[in-house]
Amino acid sequence: MSIQLLDQLRFDPSEGTVIRSPEGEGYGYWVGGHKVSYDAETGRYALFYRRRSPLEQGRGGTCAVALSSDGIHFDDVWGATKDDLASTSIEVGHVVPYGDEWRLYLSYEFAPTGEWRIDVLRADRPERFRAQDRRTVLHPRDFGIPWIKDPVVYVAGARVLLYAEAPAREGVSTDGTRFWAAPQGATVLAESDDGLYFPSIEYVFEAPGDDSWHGRRARINSVFPWGGGMAATFDGGRTSYDNYEEHAGLAAGADWRSLERIAAPEPWVTSPHGCVRYVFALPRDDRILFYYEYTRPDLSHDLRVSVVETG
Repeated sequence: MSIQLLDQLRFDPSEGTVIRSPEGEGYGYWVGGHKVSYDAETGRYALFYRRRSPLEQGRGGTCAVALSSDGIHFDDVWGATKDDLASTSIEVGHVVPYGDEWRLYLSYEFAPTGEWRIDVLRADRPERFRAQDRRTVLHPRDFGIPWIKDPVVYVAGARVLLYAEAPAREGVSTDGTRFWAAPQGATVLAESDDGLYFPSIEYVFEAPGDDSWHGRRARINSVFPWGGGMAATFDGGRTSYDNYEEHAGLAAGADWRSLERIAAPEPWVTSPHGCVRYVFALPRDDRILFYYEYTRPDLSHDLRVSVVETG
């Protein structure tokens, strides 16, 4: 089933619909870092995305929430800058309906300390989020780690499940004279009764630490039901350069915690100009909408969506 999954869900990212374009041309101009939710009550899709500039020109400077009736065409309804968040750079966020309110779980680098953390904003409608009202729900120092970021949030019954990227547990290995590069990232899972207090994190998806294309990174981007179990999209990488040009893979397992990467000699989907990353899968009826960052010929990244029919 695992190998078949690669083909069943594969799409051509070059044929996807462009949702948002970067603000400039060239390496470092990216739009993405996105997550999408569907609210059955209103019939609306909610998209979070951030825009980045090259490191020398400001990094992740702005973010936005946009709404849609079809999951393809989105209109911005809210936005913030890194100054609004006392941040040096904004990264992944996920806006989700929760009871009678909306929540935006947002990761950014807090300027005074240089730590990546995850905050939440709450409002009755996405248009009414206020950056100043945010509160921190996952702080790295609470768990003895240097950073935590890139939330993926699901409301499962009475529980809130939040996946996030955190430092790898494994360090550099050595035989005394030779040193091997260490894994650079892993995925942790935090659970909560109310989505505000997360008392623990658990490492649930880690890099193998080898020289494969996914050997040193393990960031889960989405999890969804498939074939009686669960499937997941993830980003892998091999070098420090891959921090910015990660590669897409698939994982599968029996439940939310038992996800194992599907072994493949090359990335699941990619761009001939660089990478496809942050692939987020949103099942709707008899199809799956895949949202992703795509490397363009000029090495910038745009934000696209591709639809895979599953019925």
